[in-house]
Amino acid sequence: MMNRIFALTISIILTTAVWGQVPPSKSSTSNSTSNNQNNGQSNTPPPGQLATPPYEPGKSSTNTQQIPGYTNPLDLYTNKPLLGAAPGKAPVRDVPYISVEGDLTGTRIYRLDNGMLVYLSQNKLEPRVQTYIAVKAGSKNDPPQTTGLAHYLEHMLFKGTSNIGTINWDRERLIIDAIAQKYEEHRKEKDPEKKKAIYDDINRLSQEAAKFAIPNEYDKMISSLGAKGTNAYTSLEQTVYVNDIPSAELEKWLILESERFHQVVLRLFQTELEAVYEEYNMSQDRDSRKVWKAFMLAMFPTYTYGTQTTIGEGEHLKNPSMYNITNYFIQYYVPNNMAICISGDISYEQTIALVEKYFGDYKSRMIPEWQVKKEAPITEVQRREVVGQEAENLVMGYRLPKSLDKDVMVAKLVAAILYNGQAGLIDLDLNQSQKVQSAFSYVYELKDYGVFEFGATPREGQSLEECEQLLLKEIDKIRKGEFDEWLMKAAINDMRLSQTKSFETNQGRASAFVSSFILGKPWDVYLNEDDKMDKLTKQDVINFANTYLGTDNYVIVYKRKGVDTNIEKVDKPVITPVEANRDNESAFLERFSELPSQNTKPEFVDFQSKIKAGTLTSGVSLSYMNNELNDLFELYYILDMGSDNDKMLSLAVEYLPYLGTDKYSAAQLQEEFFKYGLSFNVFTSQDRSYVQLSGMDANLDKGIELFENILANVQPDKTAYAELVTTILKDRQDAKLNKGIILNAALANYARYGAVSPFTDIISEKELNSINPNKLVEQIKSITSYKHRIFYYGQKSQEEITQALNTYHKVPAQLQSYPTAKKYPELPTKTNTVLFVNYDMVQAQVLMMSKDALNDNALLAPSRIFNEYFGSGLSSIVFQEIRETRALAYSAYARFSTPLNKDEAHYVRAFVATQADKMPDAVTAMEEIMNEMPRADNQFQQSVEAVTKQIASERITRSGVFWTYESLQRRGIDYDIRKDIYQQVQGMTIDDMQTFFNKYIADRTYTILVIGDRTKLDMNYLQGLGEFKELTLQEIFGY
Repeated sequence: MMNRIFALTISIILTTAVWGQVPPSKSSTSNSTSNNQNNGQSNTPPPGQLATPPYEPGKSSTNTQQIPGYTNPLDLYTNKPLLGAAPGKAPVRDVPYISVEGDLTGTRIYRLDNGMLVYLSQNKLEPRVQTYIAVKAGSKNDPPQTTGLAHYLEHMLFKGTSNIGTINWDRERLIIDAIAQKYEEHRKEKDPEKKKAIYDDINRLSQEAAKFAIPNEYDKMISSLGAKGTNAYTSLEQTVYVNDIPSAELEKWLILESERFHQVVLRLFQTELEAVYEEYNMSQDRDSRKVWKAFMLAMFPTYTYGTQTTIGEGEHLKNPSMYNITNYFIQYYVPNNMAICISGDISYEQTIALVEKYFGDYKSRMIPEWQVKKEAPITEVQRREVVGQEAENLVMGYRLPKSLDKDVMVAKLVAAILYNGQAGLIDLDLNQSQKVQSAFSYVYELKDYGVFEFGATPREGQSLEECEQLLLKEIDKIRKGEFDEWLMKAAINDMRLSQTKSFETNQGRASAFVSSFILGKPWDVYLNEDDKMDKLTKQDVINFANTYLGTDNYVIVYKRKGVDTNIEKVDKPVITPVEANRDNESAFLERFSELPSQNTKPEFVDFQSKIKAGTLTSGVSLSYMNNELNDLFELYYILDMGSDNDKMLSLAVEYLPYLGTDKYSAAQLQEEFFKYGLSFNVFTSQDRSYVQLSGMDANLDKGIELFENILANVQPDKTAYAELVTTILKDRQDAKLNKGIILNAALANYARYGAVSPFTDIISEKELNSINPNKLVEQIKSITSYKHRIFYYGQKSQEEITQALNTYHKVPAQLQSYPTAKKYPELPTKTNTVLFVNYDMVQAQVLMMSKDALNDNALLAPSRIFNEYFGSGLSSIVFQEIRETRALAYSAYARFSTPLNKDEAHYVRAFVATQADKMPDAVTAMEEIMNEMPRADNQFQQSVEAVTKQIASERITRSGVFWTYESLQRRGIDYDIRKDIYQQVQGMTIDDMQTFFNKYIADRTYTILVIGDRTKLDMNYLQGLGEFKELTLQEIFGY
């Protein structure tokens, strides 16, 4: 293949001669930078510093399409059948790989000649592929003078290249160069007036450059493949790009990604920077972000894990450097520092041949040698405090060594002994005993260091310092060996069970590949860590605790309730909206669209044949499905009644985990289930109740015996009930401090139903305190005396599970009917109404809701296309208009929602989260596009194609078959409705969408929900939107 030259805009050409070439590593499982060679040159910069740019600012490069040696990935494409069309027919060569004996995922790990690692796992369950492209660099690698750079670069990798996203690259690149120079001047200038004048130049130049830009072309192409979950994320030491695609589109995906990662173009830089400002301001409103920042800085006071955050410093975001961003790409986005992780319906041989074809000619380069700065030991407790609006809590932790250190494996076992969500010391001693509101422990693995983290939320009247002491007592039990050895083995088995469940999915497998790669942990080590844990002794655990988990070497952050006077907001700069250029397409997109796609034949479920119906001798119906994948099972007793039928039922269910039986205490019951690898739960919704048991099929009979014993012989505990009431009341108060619950639960229910809703119609504090817990126990015992049905998914035959249930599941001869459910009528949206709740925050969040038609299954197809084309996703109209072209918000969407039940209505919803001072502009822009649909024919056709491919490659599998059928039956559907949707969307035109839009979306009245700080918002604007009502928390929560 011809060598590709990396053309890096800002108008940069970087040839491999600048950096030298790295020979392939001999390591079979990790990419070690210590093997890199630089032909005797010393071009690698010191850690944390930038390389001297291999370009002169302001001098434009040649178009990459004109560079000798540059190979457009489209030109590599041949007209051979795509992957999956003719298995085994594509030309392949014998590429060496490593694998691990006994690995049920069948993972193969390849290393290309340029050092790029490729992780592949075959999973034929559905014709889709989960992909991650991982870069071993994150915020720890940011230059200290421009933090937040890795995260911002992640955003820019969606903006296209010299081939994608441009009308005229030769002209656009000249203006981008000029913008880059202006940002450098702006960053260095100290005089405010001069900085403003420079920014005015940036704004003017950005308008000129935008005339040649085509926003979201990458997103349009990836969506046209039928991709789902398109996203990316940045953390301390990784940047990862995510797509879930149909397996038939794998080669086209590789073509697109090969073009995407060979260069970075800082296109539409100004508007995207504003989106990052919004993300930064969002972080200022999240107490958890503030806690984590203080915690990591105290834990790592001199290392970039603590001294730098992923979002970056506000001052750095206001003064970005396009040169530094480009240099970061040059240094770290190289094949010997990247991995392609794929799990799904693939052929190993054809897939690696295709990866090599499109990424094999990427050239290796020296990666900056990273020096791990040694932190001084923590010899005294490091205490920090932060304040904020949300509920009080604490985070504490101990510093651990790097991920590959054997002691980190021991740490993970210790964390599971302490907290596993079921029978750990913290689970039983603190959570189930209700000594704290909640508590946990967790090991955060990192490449250079690690963190053993603990957290707790206090009960009403309890101090954070008391929570701290309770956690320390549990840690002391580990140091003293005050735990049973069986708990070690059970915790290890629980980890195995969790891994088995995770590896059922492509996402679980591919995510594991990313972790293995980023941590530098060989796959066999990653996969078999539980076997090594099995060899640990109790003394090993005790020794670890005494070495690392001391009484004076931890960091603790107290998050207290209060007004934060240190919030730093990034103010709104002046940005003129840019053109969307929706009707234009790049030559790359045109050629890409012409590439053939192998059609995937959709498969629709025959629910009646997949779900075997049966009946127990008691007359209780049994729905049966065989698990052909592994030896796990799920068993549910299902009651078609919930809190709408009886509010006491949900309280009784909440009480149950704190109770024992005539044979076991509450703690002993949890231990019994945990010993056998079983999980037991009871939960309710408005109209359903579930008794659930899951775990290893071999222990099913023991599990049924245990939970039938609970339901029959549960014993009341007045002290536990009194503590539960305290817990419930504290949870209610904490909910009133959470802006997400305020907007999306309390306000949304108020808008939908009024003052009396399922959310507010709850048992009052007075009633809670007067209830006799004996009556709740009676209610628990009577659960299976009501009409109910059973669902089983596992490896036992239908006859075997029927026999087991006939043996253990005893019910009355006559089952009770359900109490009448209370109805909560949905309110019509007659006029524009504004519901406002005051909350001290930097941003404003606005949710527009409008009741539409009653459930109509005929609207499923047009609504799915509407949501794809108009309302959600990176290439949607809303995203383009609100974020890309106008820079008004970080988060925005619009949806036509489908009701859960057939007697409920569809709703039109539109949401925007924006800076308080931009709220009027954002809401006005949203109203405009919700009333007049922007038409883009090509984009609409791409949306139709995307939905068609998504449905064709969807497979409803495992127990999802049963739960999908349950969901459909709620809406009066007894067959796979996707068949109708698939047929209908294929013939849909933009005129059809216009008709749907005009009838169901345009010219609607809305209930507009707003949460924000009234001192920062334009209240006159809000009051002008319609009938205005400011609500108190008591009004919307009902207490």
